[in-house]
Amino acid sequence: MMNETIIPYNGFGDIDFSMSFDTVIKKLKENNVRYITEHWPNKGCSPEVAWDIIRIGNNISVFFAKNKMFKVYFENDFSGKLENGIRIGMAIKDALTIDPNLEYDEWEEEYISKSGYWLEDDPETNNIISITVFIKELEDDDEFFSYEWCK
Repeated sequence: MMNETIIPYNGFGDIDFSMSFDTVIKKLKENNVRYITEHWPNKGCSPEVAWDIIRIGNNISVFFAKNKMFKVYFENDFSGKLENGIRIGMAIKDALTIDPNLEYDEWEEEYISKSGYWLEDDPETNNIISITVFIKELEDDDEFFSYEWCK
């Protein structure tokens, strides 16, 4: 699970965005993969939709709203990579060569790809420290936060 291919808008390995929270938990248990769960109530948000997170080791966080997966965040010593070869630990300049459409978002402090992923780099080393993939609806705040996608 630590060296799987990350596929934007899809997921990684045999975990994909069509899976429910319970399905992912079941799959992890069947494969004796250690995990913990968190519940973020998002009190005061409008609309107030809680998020549940499955943390696999200290490298993968899988996010759900209303039992629907919407984002996977990879960090630390995760050794998998995107289909295009971008991986954690790679120099951001090399990632920009692979995907010249990456654009830096000053507000989010991340590089955003029109191909469905975000990269975070360490300002001191200029190496990638996280990769995030997500559902298409997450690219549009109004669409995502309407939560119509998870009905």
